[in-house]
Parts: sequence; C-alpha cells; structure tokens
Amino acid sequence: MSKTRFASLARDLREAGATAAWIQWQALGGQTAARAPSSIVDPEALVLFSLWLADDEPRVRDFLRGLAGFGTRILSVQRLKGAMSAFPDGTEQRVGGFASLVLAAGKDPRWSRLATTGPLWSTRSGKVGSPTPRLREPGSLLLRLRTGFGVDVRTDTLAYLIGRNGAWAGVREIAEDLCFAKYSVRLACAALSDAGLVVARSERPVTYYADSRRWSAALDLRAESVWRPWVSVYAFVLRLGKFLTEPRLATASESLVASLAREFVIEHAQVLTQLQLDVPDQRAHLREAYLPAFERTVGALVEWLEAST
Repeated sequence: MSKTRFASLARDLREAGATAAWIQWQALGGQTAARAPSSIVDPEALVLFSLWLADDEPRVRDFLRGLAGFGTRILSVQRLKGAMSAFPDGTEQRVGGFASLVLAAGKDPRWSRLATTGPLWSTRSGKVGSPTPRLREPGSLLLRLRTGFGVDVRTDTLAYLIGRNGAWAGVREIAEDLCFAKYSVRLACAALSDAGLVVARSERPVTYYADSRRWSAALDLRAESVWRPWVSVYAFVLRLGKFLTEPRLATASESLVASLAREFVIEHAQVLTQLQLDVPDQRAHLREAYLPAFERTVGALVEWLEAST
C-alpha cells in the first residue's frame, strides 16, 4: 500500500471523526450546521476527543471554551477521569488545560484537582448556546437525565440501559462501558432496581434491563435513544489515525507495513468486535495480501462513524 493511500485513509478517518464530533456538539449547544445526533451523546468522550481535534480544527476550541463557561454542570468529572486512560498519552495534560478554563470561566470547583497550566487559545464567543432547547432529542438523553436528576452514576446507568434497546447488561459490562468502578455501578443498579426503574434478573451474574420503548414513551422521544461506546470509538480513532501517519510506514516495505497493520488490528480487536464491524479475517490474508483487507477495515470504521452518529 502506497504512502499516498495511507494518507488518504488517514484523511477519511479524520474527516469522519470530525463530522461525528460536529454533529454531537449540537446536543451540547454548539452552533454548527450539522444535523442533530441520532445516538446518545457521550459528553465526556466528546470533550476528550475534541481536546485532540482542536489541534487541526480551531473551531472546536470555541466550543470547549463555551462549555467551560456554563455547561460543565452536565459533565461528570469522575467519569472523565475514568475515561482518560483509554485515550492516547498526552490526554491528561490537555484535560488539565481544559480544567483550568473551567475554573477561570465557569467557577466550577469540582475541576480544581485536574487543573494545570494549559495553552491559551484564541477563541470566539457565542459559538455555544444553552443545550436546554435540544434536551428532548433522542441523542440528548444522557444530558436530559443529568439535567433533571443530577450528575450521578445512577443517572448514567439508567441512560445506558435505556440505550441498550432491550439488551440485558451485567455490572462488569456497564462499568467498563461507562468507565466507573464496578462497586459504584453495582450500588447504582441495585438502587435503580429497588426503585422499579429497571428490571433485575437474579441469575448469576445479575443482569439488568430497561424497557426502551416505555421510556421513550414516558420521555416523549420521537425515536428510541441508542447507546454507542463513544469512549472506545473516539480513543480508537485517535490511535488509528496516529498509526496511519507514522513516518516509518512511508519508507517501510509492504511486507513490514502489512505486519505492523496486522499487529495493530489484533491489539485493538476488542473494539472492532464491540462495534460488530464487518471486517476481513486477518488470518485469511497473509503477508502483503493483508493490506487491502486492512484498508477495508479502516473503511468499515469510517462507514460506522457516518451511520452511527
């Protein structure tokens, strides 16, 4: 696979990720021209991804600055800290800069332990409005529940289970997807079950379920809200983008490039499986023959981003 083709793949991936972010910023009050999101917006995943996206997309700095001013009451500091480890090295420093913005503009003391001296961005005001008018959109379910019930593990767990569209989930799976400690999720699930907000199945391990159709009707949603693993997706997009632009790939032989690509896919196989992407079996494509298969794998992720936002 040529250097040009790798650059093309990286560009397609970057554009798909950026487009997904623009759409999701609508739910957080971002003044963009994109459509409203159809899947549930994960605000912590979006902020973490946007802190990297800002390197190439200065407009996102306006959104982050606006959110720092008045919107952080709908963000979970606890969950953001838990999600940071999934993202590339350097994320902690970027979060520190954002936390400093929050302290300066939003006066939110919850962020004081994360705050560090960060870069001063040149930003424009008025690019983020109140998310309140959009809270009834299906993609704003998590933000709506946090606005009404507070930023809490129970709130996020309820939104997650509603977004599962009838699928049962255990404590371990919920904790991994939401980036919370299992102990906290176990207590949250028990409380939601005791309150009759979700259903528990007592077989071991205990699993939980929320009737998405009833919740959609109760919340007067025009469509069902769907949960997507945006922490895993955005972190994977960043890591894959970095891999595609590594300088060593431009001069390496096709055999070596294929080997490195195979290793990368194997290392991140869990994400591909989680997204149920229709990708070629790497075991059926040996040596250089894996390069076209790798290209289709990247293309499948791009298509997922375009269809799932």
